[in-house]
Amino acid sequence: MYKINDIVVYRRDVCKIIGKQRSDFTGEQCYILVPYGKQDGSVKMQVPVSNKGGHLRNLITREEIEELIRKAPEIGTLANKTANMKSQYATLLKGDDIYDLICIIKTSYGRNRARMEQHKKLASIDDEYLQKAEKYLFDELSIALGMSFDEAKEFFETEVDKAAKEN
Repeated sequence: MYKINDIVVYRRDVCKIIGKQRSDFTGEQCYILVPYGKQDGSVKMQVPVSNKGGHLRNLITREEIEELIRKAPEIGTLANKTANMKSQYATLLKGDDIYDLICIIKTSYGRNRARMEQHKKLASIDDEYLQKAEKYLFDELSIALGMSFDEAKEFFETEVDKAAKEN
């Protein structure tokens, strides 16, 4: 059970719980969430306290970030099948596993790098999902670590490079 002012992640977006109320539609008790950084009240979401869909979770902890950094070099990439890259990326993005974001980033970065080496145009689908995955990952890390988005990205990349060299 979460409390008012808790910072949570709902469907990949970092949000703040600003209240509770009964849903007019279902009668269920719901949390009222606002996306972090948009607390002007322009966007609000209702999420059942029961969290039946399982899309509400705690913000990543420092310990979980350290584990993510250790495991990041071992996270695999998607099968390089151009015909269904979008559906593979979309499936991973719909989930709640933060490790899937690393998979998207590594896959799209690798595919873009290979295309550049072949003097080909970058695939827009890879770039689109790279940007989405980085946004979700580094938004969450920046809030958990008390850093800016850019600082969190730099920190994470530096630490993953160190972890890769140790392995």
